[in-house]
Amino acid sequence: MSPDQLIFSPLFSGSRAAEVNLPFNESVRLSLDRAKAIVRAYAFRVEDVLEIPSAALWDMHIDPIMTVDGAAATFATIQVNLVAGTLSAYLKLQPHVRQIMEEVLSFQTLAHYCLTEVGHGLDALNLETVATALPGGGFDLHSPSDAAAKMMPPTSPCGTSSIAIVFAQLQVEGKFCGIRPFIVPLTDGSRVMPGIRIKLLPMRGGSPPVNHCLTYFNHVHLSQEALLGSMESLPPTPNAARLNFLAINWRAAAGALALSSLSIPALQKAAYIVGRYSQHRKVGPEKSPIINFRTQHTPILVALAQSIVYKEFWKLSVRKFTESSLDPRIKHAYAAVFKATLIHDVQAANTELSQRLGARGLFQFSDIVSQYNALQGVAIAEGDILGLSIRLISELLLGRYALPPSTNPSSLVSRHEIGLITEFKEILERGGHHRSEYFNRFVLPHCARTVRAIGHRMAYDAAVDNSVDERATALYLAAAMKQDSAWYVLGADMTVSDQETMLDNAIEAALPLLDQWLDETGIEPYAQVPILSPQHWQSFIDDLPEFQDDQIIGEFSRAPQV
Repeated sequence: MSPDQLIFSPLFSGSRAAEVNLPFNESVRLSLDRAKAIVRAYAFRVEDVLEIPSAALWDMHIDPIMTVDGAAATFATIQVNLVAGTLSAYLKLQPHVRQIMEEVLSFQTLAHYCLTEVGHGLDALNLETVATALPGGGFDLHSPSDAAAKMMPPTSPCGTSSIAIVFAQLQVEGKFCGIRPFIVPLTDGSRVMPGIRIKLLPMRGGSPPVNHCLTYFNHVHLSQEALLGSMESLPPTPNAARLNFLAINWRAAAGALALSSLSIPALQKAAYIVGRYSQHRKVGPEKSPIINFRTQHTPILVALAQSIVYKEFWKLSVRKFTESSLDPRIKHAYAAVFKATLIHDVQAANTELSQRLGARGLFQFSDIVSQYNALQGVAIAEGDILGLSIRLISELLLGRYALPPSTNPSSLVSRHEIGLITEFKEILERGGHHRSEYFNRFVLPHCARTVRAIGHRMAYDAAVDNSVDERATALYLAAAMKQDSAWYVLGADMTVSDQETMLDNAIEAALPLLDQWLDETGIEPYAQVPILSPQHWQSFIDDLPEFQDDQIIGEFSRAPQV
C-alpha cells in the first residue's frame, strides 16, 4: 500500500470514540501496527538511511499520516532514523550489520535506542552503563546504579522480538576507552532476555500511549560482534571524549531535523480543524459564524501562513543538511535552529487554536491538545531545545563558525537577528568568557529567543527567495515580530501601534484566501475529528458509552490498564 493510501485503510480509519478509550496495551499494539504500516509503505532500503539520507526518510517525517497517532510516529522514527541510521555508519567495516538493518527497516525486528539515563539526560557524555571487555572475547554489560537505568525507550515486551542500540562506557583491561554503541537483544517477543530488567513507566499525559520504560542491565553477556566500532582507546586530547560522543551519536542531529518536521503537518492540521469548525459554529440571534470574528480567524490565518513559510524553511534545512561538503557543525546548527523555531511556534499555535474550540478543545479526540503533548516529547527528543540553543549561540558568539548571512539583509527579521547577536557579543566581551557568571546570567536565559530570531530570518529568507505568496510572508513577518515586540520598538523604531497596523494589514490581505489556504494544506483526510462538522460530531456521540434509566448501554472503559 502506498503512503497516501494508508489513511483510508481500516488501521487508520476506526471509530474515534472507541480508539480514545482503548486499554493501554491495546492502544500500544494499535500504534505499533500503524508504525509498521507506515515504515513498510515507504519500503526503505539500507541506502535510504545512510549518512546522507534519501528523500524517503525526510518525506516520511513530513507525511500527515504521522499526525494521526503520535505514538506510531515515535515508533517509526526510532526504527528508521535512530536505529537503522546509526547502524548504517558501521556497514563498511562490519558487514553483518546489513542483515540487522534490513530486519529493522522491514519491521521484522522492533528496535530501540538506549542512550540517556535517569541520572544523565543532557549530561549523557557522563553516562554510567559500562561494557567490560572479557578476556576470551565479548563483553559484560552492566548498570552499576539505579541512576544508570536507560530512560524512556519503549522496551517492554510487545509480542515482537526486539533489539536495542545501547550506549555504554567501554572498559578494556581496566581502562575506560570512551562511550561505544552495542547491539543488544532485549526480548524474543514475550520474554525478556536473561540479565535484563524492565520497568514500565506510567502513561504520559494527554497523548497516545507509548510503553516508555526504565531498562537495567545486570551483567549481560554480549558477543564480540555486538560492539559497533573500534575497541581502541581515545586519543589523549582534551576534547576526545566529546568528539567521540558526537561521532557515535551523530544520528541525533538528523533526528532533530526529521522529528521536528512533524510539526509542519501538525500545524496544518490544527489550523484546518479550527478553521472548518469556526466556519460552521454559529452564535447569536443572527447565527453568525464565529470565523467572522477577528479573534477567531487571526490565529488560523497566522498558523496557515506559518505552515506555508515553514515548508520552505524545511526544504532549505534538508538541502543544507544533505550537502556532503558542508561543515558538520553548520549542519547541526541548521537542525537546531529549525527545531527550536518550529516547535516553539507550533506549540504556541496549538495552545491558542485549542482554546478557540472551547471545552471540546480540551479533549484528546479533537487532536490539537494531543498534538501539543506529543510535540512536548519532540522538544526533548534528539536534543533538548534549550541545550541545543545554548550550545549554538555560545559557538556563534565565540566565532567557532558562522551561519550563511541573510539573502534579504534589509528585512526586519534580519535586522532583529543582527541586533541580538551584536548585543550578546558585547556582553561576552564584558564578561570575558562564555563560562563566566556574567554570561550565565545575561546570555544563557536569552539563547532560545536568539535561536528563534535566527530561525525567523532563515524561514523568511527561504520563503521570499522561493517567491512564496507575499500575503503569506507579510503575515508571517508581522506575527514573528510580535514575539519580540519591545526589540522592534527600540531596534527598528517601530511603535506598538505601527506593529499592530502592520499585522492588521496582513490579516486583511490574507482573509480572502482562508478557504484556499485550508484546501491547499491537503490535510482534510487526516483531520476527520468529531469537531470538524455537525455530521462528524453526531457520528462521534452515537458511539459513546451511554447511561440511561439505570441501564448501561455499551461499554465504559476509560481507565488505562497497564
